[in-house]
Amino acid sequence: MKKFLALFLAILMILSVVACGGSNTGGKDNDGKQSPQPGGETPKGNAEWPAVPGFFDPTYDYTQQKKFKVGYLVTATNFLYDEFDKAFDDWAKRMNINYTGMWAPAAGSAEEYLSGIQTFADQGYDGLLMDGDSNLYPRVAEICQEVDIDWIPCMGQAREYGTMYMLGNTLIPGRLLAPHVGFDDNNFGVQMIDKLDEWREENYPDVPLDKVGVIVISFSLSFQLNERYLGAKRRWLELHPELGTYNPDPTVNPANFYYADASSGSMDQTTAQNLATQIMSNPKGVEVWLVAGAFDDFAMGAANAAENLGLTDKTCAVTIGGSNLALQWDSGIQNAWRYALFTAQSIYAEPIIAGLWSMMAGQAAAEELWPEWVMVYDKGDLFQLTEEIDPIWSVPYVEADADGKPVVLEEHSYAQLRLPTQWLTYETYQHYLEWTDLYAYGDGVEGHYKYTPVTDLNAYSARATTPEFYYQYPSLEH
Repeated sequence: MKKFLALFLAILMILSVVACGGSNTGGKDNDGKQSPQPGGETPKGNAEWPAVPGFFDPTYDYTQQKKFKVGYLVTATNFLYDEFDKAFDDWAKRMNINYTGMWAPAAGSAEEYLSGIQTFADQGYDGLLMDGDSNLYPRVAEICQEVDIDWIPCMGQAREYGTMYMLGNTLIPGRLLAPHVGFDDNNFGVQMIDKLDEWREENYPDVPLDKVGVIVISFSLSFQLNERYLGAKRRWLELHPELGTYNPDPTVNPANFYYADASSGSMDQTTAQNLATQIMSNPKGVEVWLVAGAFDDFAMGAANAAENLGLTDKTCAVTIGGSNLALQWDSGIQNAWRYALFTAQSIYAEPIIAGLWSMMAGQAAAEELWPEWVMVYDKGDLFQLTEEIDPIWSVPYVEADADGKPVVLEEHSYAQLRLPTQWLTYETYQHYLEWTDLYAYGDGVEGHYKYTPVTDLNAYSARATTPEFYYQYPSLEH
């Protein structure tokens, strides 16, 4: 596992199409009030600020403030950055922002990317949306402070990834440098297993557990994607403790539980199909297969493997993402890939650009955004570290004080806002996707999807609720 420290790069184009592990029963701010729902346009009032910093307020007149100039800096162009670019452009129009679009340096040059920040500042930009190499964020933070420009990371977290540490038995991949909007990858694994076991109980309740196989297709060299495997394995054993006890070591798994690690090949559908085929072809008495794919390509590969082996009816594959699953269903294809945990790009982009607006306007500083989402033990604090090194991760531990709390040298309060998710099913996916257009564009406005229009803005929620563990320090014992 020491390879994590040398090879830990943000796999942004994959992590951008996932959805969070937060509850979808939210919709309230920390005062217990319903957060504004953008799709429900109401007459503009004379309020000094939007109702909740870091979220769009349809009742607020954004023309009261300066028309802020904002750019989107990416490492290199690709389809997923394009989708974010479109979503940012849509929200910018509704927030009186002069959004100039996406910019990428030639040949992905890190030096040009960093110097581009100065260039944008010289051109009078007020704020920057950042999607760069994760290793550049410490320098990004320094430059933005030097040139006095507001910024916010998009897909990847802005951390000091070169200084990971252990909070007891919890690995922290470097301290936060900015607020972040995103996902709980470990909980992704939990939710995938819950969905798979639900399908098993509904369709094959009489098949004994020793004839059920679980495959997690992920990528061990990505910290985020590996967390999905760990969450899946932990949850499987919580549901079925008779199969053993949890061990984070990827070489130690319960019977008929397989980690199909795509780092042996490429992060693509072909690698996933080959891995799934190899496991399913040597079933060891397995009759039913449950497959958790880290993202779309892996679920597609598993479904192809099941079809080629004549196992579609007895296989269920799920994933995080699902854009391709909707396209697959639209084309009339139904196979072993049955569910996906999804968040629309428009819902993902809203708090990012709204958070940047709040900073530029002076409504809230970076450390004041989304206060209910500040994790007590992972909020950008600089800790005193011990000389003791963890034997698995090869990183130091955080030193504990007399009360068992971390010794803090420098305190911060950056939030980690989690987004809500929705399971896409064949029966309901069109309704949910149309709702995301209603939320993002308003009633009667044509959006991204072309299904039967939805008019009930309250059919789903665009807010998640903060989980209890955000407020609980983990034990520093190890």
